[in-house]
Amino acid sequence: MDLLDLHGTLTTLWVVWFFVLFTGIAIWASRPARRQAFDAARQIPLRDAE
Repeated sequence: MDLLDLHGTLTTLWVVWFFVLFTGIAIWASRPARRQAFDAARQIPLRDAE
C-alpha cells in the first residue's frame, strides 16, 4: 500500500466519519427531551434587555 492508496482510504473514512457524526448530532438535537431547551433558547432574542 503506497501513499496514494492510503490517502484515498483516509479520505473515504473521513467522509464516512463526518456523515456518522452529522447524523448523530441531528438525531440528538431532534430528540423530544431537547425540545424544552431549544424552546428556551429560541426566546432569547425576544427577551427584554434589562
